Amino acid sequence: MGADSGVWGAVVALIGLIGAFYTGRRGPGPSPQEIPAATAVELAEASGGQLQVSPAIWRDMNDKIGKLEQKVDHLTDVVEQGQGRENRLRELIRSAMKTLRRANSRLAAHGLPEEPVPAELTPYG
Repeated sequence: MGADSGVWGAVVALIGLIGAFYTGRRGPGPSPQEIPAATAVELAEASGGQLQVSPAIWRDMNDKIGKLEQKVDHLTDVVEQGQGRENRLRELIRSAMKTLRRANSRLAAHGLPEEPVPAELTPYG
């Protein structure tokens, strides 16, 4: 749960940042002298402890976050499948190495010279 709360905290911060940019680009507002200097904490306290966002911004960001979550889920599935394939390939390489070792030991038993193990397979042995 600790990692999830960090991710959601980052998502909330990102939404706030995007909302700040969006509202900042909406057009000329009052001059900076007319706006009282308020911190984010003061704004949140003034609104009852909750940040307020327009429904249009909320829907837009909610749709974008939903799409990102779907992409992350898809990428997670792809990575898990890749890990399964990698593990299976490692098993096959280990099996090939065992077969090569057995073949070399049979050659040695008959007095024939061993064949070298290919350098590409050495890290998997």
